[in-house]
Amino acid sequence: MGRLSNKIIFSALLLFLLMPLFIQADVKFEPLTKYKSIQELIDAIAKWVYWTALALAPLMIIIGAFYLITASGDPDRVNTGRKIITWTIVGIAVVLLAASLIPVIKEILGAKK
Repeated sequence: MGRLSNKIIFSALLLFLLMPLFIQADVKFEPLTKYKSIQELIDAIAKWVYWTALALAPLMIIIGAFYLITASGDPDRVNTGRKIITWTIVGIAVVLLAASLIPVIKEILGAKK
C-alpha cells in the first residue's frame, strides 16, 4: 500500500507541475535585466514565492488528507497526515505574514513606492 500511495502522490505532483503545458498557459520568464534595481528584483522574487506557496498549499492539504483517509488505523500515517496539514497551515501563515510585513518595513525605512 505504501508504494501505491507514493506513486499516486508523485503522479499528482507531476501533473500539478505540468498543468500549464496541458492548459496551454502563457507562461513567460522575464529577463533579469528588466528590473532597474535590486529592490524591484527582490519584490519580484517575493511575489513569485507568495503566489507559488498559495498555489501549493491546497495541494499539500489534500495530500495530508489523503494520508489521513488511507491510514486504516495506522498511527504513523495518521501522524504524518496531521504533520503535513499542520506545517502547511504554518507555512501559509508565515507567507501571509511576510507578505504583509514588507509594506510595513518599507514604510518604516522610508522606501519610495
